[in-house]
Formats: sequence, C-alpha cells, structure tokens
Amino acid sequence: MEGYESYEKMCGYVAEIFFSVTEQKLRQQLTANSTESINITAYTLYKVGEAKCPAYWASNELLTALMQSEISVEIDNLNWAVKTGFFMLPKGVILSPEKRSIDTIFWHYDPSEKFLYWTASDGSSFFCRRFLVADNSGKFTYADVQDIDAQLVKDFNEYLQSIFLRLILVMECRPELVDSEEQQQKITVNKGFGKDSAKDFYEPLWVGRTYRIKRERTYEGESQGGTKNPHLRKGFVRSQPYGEGRKERKVIWIEPVMVMGGE
Repeated sequence: MEGYESYEKMCGYVAEIFFSVTEQKLRQQLTANSTESINITAYTLYKVGEAKCPAYWASNELLTALMQSEISVEIDNLNWAVKTGFFMLPKGVILSPEKRSIDTIFWHYDPSEKFLYWTASDGSSFFCRRFLVADNSGKFTYADVQDIDAQLVKDFNEYLQSIFLRLILVMECRPELVDSEEQQQKITVNKGFGKDSAKDFYEPLWVGRTYRIKRERTYEGESQGGTKNPHLRKGFVRSQPYGEGRKERKVIWIEPVMVMGGE
C-alpha cells in the first residue's frame, strides 16, 4: 500500500521472533525482568504471530481527526473486541524523538492477566509498554536506546499510547469506519517464514479508508465574537446513556470540524 510500510515486511519482523523462541521462554524472561523492553517487544510480537498477524491500515485523515479530539480513554472500559494485532500508520506522520517514522504499532491484550502489551519501532529504537489495565498506576515505560533523554522517551510513549488507544476506541464506537472482513484479500507471506512454512494471511483492513474531517462554513453574523479565519473545532468523547431505563452507557465520538471562514 503506497504511503505505508510493507505488510509482508512487518510479518517478517514477527516471524523472526515467532520461529526463534517459545512462549514459555518468553514468559520466563518477562518474569525474570519485566522492565526490559526487549522482553516486552518479543512477547508482543510472538502473540501477534500466534494470532496470524491481523493488521489495520489507519488512514491519515482519521488519525488527524483523532489527535484533534479531546479523549480521556478509560482503558479498563474498552471492550477489546480485537485483542491482538497491529496498526499500520502512514509514513512520516508519527515521528520518534530521533525524527524517524513510526510506521507500525503492535499490541496484545491478555484478558486473563489484565495486561496490555504494545510495541513500536522507528527502525532503530523500540518504544513499548507492559500496562496493567486493572490499575492505571501499574505502567512501565522503556526504550532500548540509552542515549535518548528518559523524560523525552516517557512523554513519547504517552503520545504513542494515546494514538493506539484512540484507534482502538474508534473501532469500537464507530465500527462502520472499519472495512468488513469480507473485503480482505488472501495473500501468501514468505518473508521470515521461509518457503516451506509460507503462510496464507489476509491483507490489512482499513480503518477510516473514506473518512474525511467534516467541514463547516460560517457566515458573517452567524456567530458572536467568533473568528472568520479557518480553524479546527476540536472533537471530544462522551459517555451516553441508553437502553431500558437508560442504565447502560456507550461511548460517542463527537468529531472535530474544520470551520471555514465566511464571506
């Protein structure tokens, strides 16, 4: 897909881990040292391989809209319909502290232990977290490169996690933005798996393929004290009651709007 890293290449990264180590060994390494980013990354990639590399292309326009929305994601309230996979991000949009493109975010959510694992790379450094969902204070932030400022890495991990969780959230509250599985094409992935163990996977689904930020034109006299210059009105998320007695709640995303100046 033009503007995105190769899906086959990403599957190759997964395969390097999946065929070189056992899950038991990875769990032993996590138990021995859960603060090592290499352990978090390897375990995440292994679980993605075990799930046969489900992936999603995130559109640039949707990504922009989500980052322009005030979203306080209650991570323990997410349904996690998709527990394992990876988002393929448009090249050059999310840059690491060393100004390299973050093209993919891999994740695995373990509902039995309530741990969320995610990892992303800029081609040189890995940024990842092992996050205890049941306790928002139980989070760990690491990077493999030691010469990056620790606070800078922490802030960047917060930023990456906010992007990832927003994408998960919009998949849940706006499922119509996700292509149906019937639209997927089967492809054979050789890279990293070897000819004798080539896998038939399915190409990534789109999240927000046709999504466009809403635009609204204002005219003189329509607003009091407002500016006529083009500006983006930020979006937000709210919890809306519904159902019998309105006792149940669902998350609603109020999208950002590009307000165009009037004549």
